[in-house]
Amino acid sequence: MVGIISVLTALIGLSYNGLGLITSIRGGFSELVTERGLSYFYPAFYVMSAICVLCYLLLLGCGVDLIRVRLRWSRLLTGVLIFEIIYFIAVSASWMAPTLGKSVAAATGVANGGMMFQFGILFPLWAPLVLYWARRRLEYKSRPT
Repeated sequence: MVGIISVLTALIGLSYNGLGLITSIRGGFSELVTERGLSYFYPAFYVMSAICVLCYLLLLGCGVDLIRVRLRWSRLLTGVLIFEIIYFIAVSASWMAPTLGKSVAAATGVANGGMMFQFGILFPLWAPLVLYWARRRLEYKSRPT
């Protein structure tokens, strides 16, 4: 179940960020950036998008591994999910920065919106617990009796 959800949320996130990047390249944000004076919008947007895409690619790879009923990358998946929680908190805190804050806040929705599908179902909170349980259970079953 964790593998399927991981793959689905990764694919949704990749498509969300892909559309955001296409919009950016086509100049879809330029009016907002100019009108609001968001001088750091594009650097913030591209950095946050790159981080999200990397997370989605890792979720996709780990999810496929889990679908194949292998747990070898379950710790990596747990690490990515914990990183996403810390990343989300750090981005939210950066909104208060005097020079970057408004630009980061404006870029957050379009760069990180794909992660909201995971956070909406609380995936980063319960999936690591399920993976820990699965690893423990597998270790218990593989012990010689």
